[in-house]
Amino acid sequence: MKLQKNVLFLALSCLLALAVLTSADGLVGYGCGVALAQESDVGPAPAIHELMGQAKKLGAKGQLPHTWWNLDSRLEEAEKSGATDEQWAALETEARRLVNAAAFIKEMRSQKSGMEALLGRFDQALGEIGTLSGVELDPVLSGTELSRDLIDKMNEENLQRQFLVDSLTVTNRRFTESMGGSAAAQDSLVTALQVEVSSLRRQLWETELRVGVAEADRSAAESVLTKKQERDAAIASARSSFTAEEGEIILSSTGDVVMQVYGISFGVGSASLSAGQGDLVDKIVAAIQLFPTAEVSVEGHTDDTGGYDANLRLSRRRAETVARLLEQKLGRGEESIATEGFGPDKPIALNSTAEGRAMNRRIDVVITTIP
Repeated sequence: MKLQKNVLFLALSCLLALAVLTSADGLVGYGCGVALAQESDVGPAPAIHELMGQAKKLGAKGQLPHTWWNLDSRLEEAEKSGATDEQWAALETEARRLVNAAAFIKEMRSQKSGMEALLGRFDQALGEIGTLSGVELDPVLSGTELSRDLIDKMNEENLQRQFLVDSLTVTNRRFTESMGGSAAAQDSLVTALQVEVSSLRRQLWETELRVGVAEADRSAAESVLTKKQERDAAIASARSSFTAEEGEIILSSTGDVVMQVYGISFGVGSASLSAGQGDLVDKIVAAIQLFPTAEVSVEGHTDDTGGYDANLRLSRRRAETVARLLEQKLGRGEESIATEGFGPDKPIALNSTAEGRAMNRRIDVVITTIP
C-alpha cells in the first residue's frame, strides 16, 4: 500500500524516539532530562541556545552538520528579525530532537559492535510493531528480510480489515433500507454499526501507520548497510595498493582508518623527504581520495635512538612536511590537514632490532570516517 509522505515522516520520528527511549546503556535518563528541561523566564532564545549547547557536547555539530547549521541559521534569523510564539516553539522542538538524535548517534558509535547493536535495535523495533499489530514474525529472519515479512503480513491484515469495513458498510445500508417504520430499533442498530465501523477504521489507520514505520525503517537500515559496504570496499582497495615494505592499513579502536607508512624515508635527523618518494606519496594520495568526505590528519613517529625531546620535535616536523605535500596534491587549503608528533611514544615494533626501529620511524595518515 502506498502511504502519504506525512505518515512516513511521522513514522521516522516515532522510530528515532523509540530507539532513544530503549537504549540499553541508560540513554533514556539523559534523553528525558533534555526533553523535560524547564523553559527560561527571559525568553525562548536562551533555552534553545542551551539545548544546542547540549547537542554540541554530544557531537551534533560534527555528526549532524546539516541539521545543526540549518537550526543555527534559523535561530539567528529569529533573534535578528523576531518570530512568533509558534515559530519559537517549533525551533525549541527541533533543538530537543537534535539533542536526542545526537545522543543516539553517540551511543551507537561508542559501542564496539555498532552495526550489530543497530541491527539488534532494528529487529527489536520490528518485533514490537508486530506484537502491537497482532502479527507473528518469522523467527529466523533479520534486518531487511524481517521488515519485508512484517510489511507483507501487516498488508494482509490491512486488506482483511478493509474488507470487514466494506462488509459492515454494506450491511448497514441494507439494514437501514429494510427497517421501514421501526425507527427506534433502526436508530439503535445503526448507531451500534457506526461505532463498530469507526473502531475498525481506527484500527485500519493504526495498521497503515505501522506499515509506514516498517518501510521507513527498512530504507534507513539499507542506507546504513550500503555505506558500510562502500567503506569496507574502499579500505580493501587502499590495502591492496601498499606492499608489505611500504606500510599497512589498520582500523583504530574508534573506527578510524590508519595508514602506517613505514616505507617513507627522510634524511638522517632531517624533516626533508629523501629522493625517490614520489610513487609512495602518490599511493597515499590515492588512498585518501577513496574517502572524499573524511577528515585527514598526519602523525609523525620515531624510534628511541637519540634524545627524547629531539625525537619529539623531529616527528612533528616530519608530519608537517608530509601534510603540506598532501595538501598540494589533494588541492586542499594550507594547514587544512592537522599534524601531531609523538616521537618514540607509540612504537609498533621492537626498538631492539634494526627492522623494528625502521618500522617505528614512520608516518601515520589517519582518516576519520563515519561507519
